Amino acid sequence: MTTRLLAIVCSSAMSIGCVAAVPSTTNAQAYWVPIFDGRSLSGWTTEQNAKWVVLDGSIVGNDGGDGWLRSNTQYGDFALRIEFKNAKGGNSGVFLRATRDSNSDDPSNPAGSYELQINNEDKTWATGSIENFIPRLKAVNPVPGQWHRYEVTCRGDHITALLDGVKVLDGRDQRFRSGFIGLQHHAGNPVAFRDIQIGSLGDR
Repeated sequence: MTTRLLAIVCSSAMSIGCVAAVPSTTNAQAYWVPIFDGRSLSGWTTEQNAKWVVLDGSIVGNDGGDGWLRSNTQYGDFALRIEFKNAKGGNSGVFLRATRDSNSDDPSNPAGSYELQINNEDKTWATGSIENFIPRLKAVNPVPGQWHRYEVTCRGDHITALLDGVKVLDGRDQRFRSGFIGLQHHAGNPVAFRDIQIGSLGDR
């Protein structure tokens, strides 16, 4: 097994940053590390007014007001796997390279980030898009009430995503180069997430 580096930017009172060594197999497949333990919100911080709970191995947002859930660790270049289940007519998203602070005008969002949309009804930036930055490659309509999987790669300014194995996103933007992973909740829009993993990029 070879060892490759996944850059992780983290902060504390004693350190400005760190780099974690993440092993990757010689056949260039990513080595995946869970960042949700399936039992608690350890490693995550609630932002704003959404209420998050862990039920049946999933992070569920179905109560409270607008807000988001933020990873405690920042990431630069990384691969991400995450499963989601959205309600009919629901509006959510996965934040990539998010800032720590929230948007003062919209508490369901960080002040800055790439938002990978989970919103089938949005006329301009529907599911599979990076809202306001990168349009999706094709129209998709993941069935509400069922589990679906995003597989995302962020390498430099290049962001790609698969939805249930189908490539839905491939674009570039240079605005955000590192930040937090985040999960969005809009009041009245229940959503659930599970199987959240960070992986090395290997030779992708």
